[in-house]
Amino acid sequence: MPGLRPACAAVLSALSAFAPVMAQEAPHTERFDVANVEFATDFLAQGSSKTVDISRFEQGNPVEPGVHDVDVFLNQTWVGRKSIRFEAPNGSKAGNAVPVFDKAMLEQVGVAVLKLSPEVQGELTAGKSLRIEEVAGDGSFSFDFGDQRLQLSVPQAVMSRNARGWVSPESWDSGVTAGILGYDANVYHFGGNGTTSQTQAYVGLNAGFNVGGWRFRHQGAYQYNSTSGSQYQNIATFAQHDLTKLQSQLTLGDAFTTGELFDSVGFRGARIQTDDRMLPESLRGYAPTVRGVANTNANVTIRQNGNIIYETTVAPGPFVIDDLFPTGYGGDLQVTVLEADGRTQTFSVPYAAVPLSLRPGVNRYSAVAGQVRDNRVDGHPLFVQGTWQRGFTNMITGYAGATGAPGYAAGMVGGVLNTKFGAFGVDVTQAMTSMRDGTKYSGTSLRGTYSKLFSDTGTNFTLAAYRYSTGGYFNLVDAMALRENPRASVYRTKNQAQITLNQSLGERGGQLYATGSVVNYWNHQGSDINYSVGYNNNIGKVAFNLSASRQRSSTGQMSTLYFANFSIPFGGKNPMSVSTNFSHSSQGNTQVQSSLSGSLGVDNALSYGINAAHSAGGNSGSSTTGGANVAYRSPFATFSSSVSGGPGFAQGSVGVRGAVVAHPGGVTLSQPVSETISVIEAKDAEGARVLNAAGVRVDGRGYAVVPFMTPYSMNSVDIDPKGLSTDVELQTTSQQIAPRAGSVTMLKFETVSGRTAVIQARRANGEPLPFGASVLDETGKELGVVGQASRIVARGLQESGALTVKWGEDASAVCRIAYTLPVREKGRHAEMYQQIESTCEAPGVQAHAGAAGAANAKVAAPAAQQ
Repeated sequence: MPGLRPACAAVLSALSAFAPVMAQEAPHTERFDVANVEFATDFLAQGSSKTVDISRFEQGNPVEPGVHDVDVFLNQTWVGRKSIRFEAPNGSKAGNAVPVFDKAMLEQVGVAVLKLSPEVQGELTAGKSLRIEEVAGDGSFSFDFGDQRLQLSVPQAVMSRNARGWVSPESWDSGVTAGILGYDANVYHFGGNGTTSQTQAYVGLNAGFNVGGWRFRHQGAYQYNSTSGSQYQNIATFAQHDLTKLQSQLTLGDAFTTGELFDSVGFRGARIQTDDRMLPESLRGYAPTVRGVANTNANVTIRQNGNIIYETTVAPGPFVIDDLFPTGYGGDLQVTVLEADGRTQTFSVPYAAVPLSLRPGVNRYSAVAGQVRDNRVDGHPLFVQGTWQRGFTNMITGYAGATGAPGYAAGMVGGVLNTKFGAFGVDVTQAMTSMRDGTKYSGTSLRGTYSKLFSDTGTNFTLAAYRYSTGGYFNLVDAMALRENPRASVYRTKNQAQITLNQSLGERGGQLYATGSVVNYWNHQGSDINYSVGYNNNIGKVAFNLSASRQRSSTGQMSTLYFANFSIPFGGKNPMSVSTNFSHSSQGNTQVQSSLSGSLGVDNALSYGINAAHSAGGNSGSSTTGGANVAYRSPFATFSSSVSGGPGFAQGSVGVRGAVVAHPGGVTLSQPVSETISVIEAKDAEGARVLNAAGVRVDGRGYAVVPFMTPYSMNSVDIDPKGLSTDVELQTTSQQIAPRAGSVTMLKFETVSGRTAVIQARRANGEPLPFGASVLDETGKELGVVGQASRIVARGLQESGALTVKWGEDASAVCRIAYTLPVREKGRHAEMYQQIESTCEAPGVQAHAGAAGAANAKVAAPAAQQ
């Protein structure tokens, strides 16, 4: 009855897969004795005169005794990859091993041993290993042999109390010895009639080397200007190591203080400070976002404390830069926008932390000793600084700090009060400065901060801060600069205020926002004022933004910009959008600009834009300009280019961002990387997509770099096998890892490679091969079993050879299939299974079907040669 074969196969597959589940879910000890599922061999052998011993399928997926490296999940939460011992219970077959746990392993996976019964604690203390249901009466397990995934279920009452997102430090991966060179290069040229031609070049470097738990890093920036020459800045060069028990980082070299309590200071020396990322995600308590408007293809440079930390080319219209490297220090960001026609606009983005609230019992500290490293201070005086913060209750957080240097001392004390009206922070800093000529200054700085989300009205004060300093107050860098040069230009801040406000107007009402900062000085007339207000909303698919911003420097220069943007998206798989911008400045210039932008290709890797603008009024008169930009995100780097032109000027730029990673498997090119990365090894899996990072694929050597990983947290890394050659099989497509900060971890995805073919074979007398018969290669390795309609799917074949089919112990229950596969050009992937028709001959009989099979294979699957 040939029609029953599909049903037979379905029953066999379902019952054999279900057998281990039945075993694991049965109560008490019976769950470990895999149920014996008996198959009707006569029924499964319909259409064949022979039957086959399929008793091995009656035990499901066998697990042999021994130590297995598996991913352990406790109550659905991954706790790490552990070496778990599997033992066969008394009276069970060797292939029915189950996991057992000693005291140390139970503590590692999250079971609170002290909460177990006295009898169980006694057995564990004596060194005995127990099954999970012996540890806790309601405990159970399930084991996925294919994914090597062990699921444990235990009552909450015997689990260790850990915060959500907690990952055991024992699971933190320090990674491998590796080198990293991240680069960000950009060349920008503009000029024309009436405009001085100028070329700028920028190369930002983030280089590093990891060995033995130490991370060596260098961050620098090279800048070239055709009119002013070139320079290279050392932003930071340091070595770093985790101090796990202290939840801290040790830093040696050139770096910066945190800037949380005192103003940030560049130093050359040593620092120990807590790293909140080592806390569970739910207990973690800032680089700001830079927003602006460009009128042409513009070059944007961002500086902090005089150091260039970012430079890029942006298209006309509003831009947002939210991918700044976490510098770990404060200080306002100075943003310079160089337009294609030579115009320049400069503005600052305030940097300040929200009130420093901590959870009860949480401490945060920093201790620094070294030399002051600042462009304004040539003498590099020594200094020490210490800060401490602690959450005392849900309402109160306290903090204090002190700074000392030759001729300078400062102390701070403050706290945060969390109330239903918001979080209020208040602190006072007292500083004393002695100049080399004997002049002494004493001053006080008072600071207040406030943060609150008013849920009823949708009002969010992200940050509101005010600081008042008396005339004798100096921070550390200003004091050192004046001690070194009494005539140094140091502005002593008197009042400083800043605010960031967001107001929701309901589901359809849009959102209002406002930001602002005001600073005035004791020894300088005027004030620095920056503020902006805006409104965002959507009408159907049309998104629009209205804003107004004003800037006034202490020298009296003032400018106001009114801006409106309307954007309409369309397109499906490859999205596009059309936008129109209107702007008017206080100098009388009005500009209307329209642009079309979109993306193409797999993962939308290619993005493009074209724009045209007309401006009138102001000093520049009336003009029409146009431009275009394009960027391509390849697996190895991101490339960008732009051009624009108008009356009397032309502009062009090219840029590339990426990284080179050297690891134990070789050197791999990558997209731009973050602080913490992983390298995937999947031999022969060229072209497989890494789902965690758009555009990243396994290269021809079998490696890929995952450019963004979250340190001290669970990261899932997944590979999509779609598009792989049919001759390559991924043994697993997902792994999880918790990397340490700055580490380069290796994730090995096992693959099985070799020619794959679907073999249609019958015995010499025309009968089909017995269903379920074993198929072995020349070395005796089992490649699979005979399936429906006497078909065999065999992976790992050579160009030619012979397979052995065996369905019993006597000589009459064995036959051989000779095969010869068509030659495939090197480097070409098989896009479908090779098909072969052949005959299974008795041992010792010359198989004449091999050549015919090869010929048939070439005809049957021509697509496999592509």
